[in-house]
Amino acid sequence: MRNIAVIFGLTSFAAVAAHASDFTDTAKVVSSRPIYQSYTTQECHMVTTTVQPQPQERQMGGSILGGVAGALLGSQVGQGSGRVAAGALGAIAGAITGDRIQNSQAQAAPQTQQVCRDVQRQEISGYEVHYIYAGHQASTVMSYPPGNTITLEITAVQ
Repeated sequence: MRNIAVIFGLTSFAAVAAHASDFTDTAKVVSSRPIYQSYTTQECHMVTTTVQPQPQERQMGGSILGGVAGALLGSQVGQGSGRVAAGALGAIAGAITGDRIQNSQAQAAPQTQQVCRDVQRQEISGYEVHYIYAGHQASTVMSYPPGNTITLEITAVQ
């Protein structure tokens, strides 16, 4: 007595070239579950921030040069002890002005920079499908969601 086995497969997948299907039939889908594939992407956007300048060590050269220049200019004004007083005031004013010029702090400046973050994403890469055909339960993976039934290619093998 010869045993005849029935081989079945989904029509959505290519049949093996050596075996052509004898007919197609439908099978009842018992369950289907999406198969997820995880991946990471990077999302970036531009952000404008205000950058405060770093404090620097104060320099004395401007104060000294300004004081000398102010004293010389102030001593040109007035006579006698007034000339000495004008020179002293000129030295003070020159020292303050020279210090402010040399040690002036840079103003806060806007700066644009790119900020990125990693984002986890998932997408459906297929469906694990369990079905019943001829009293036997089987499963397969499909690239699209099945309906209530799936079409099978049936091949008889002796």
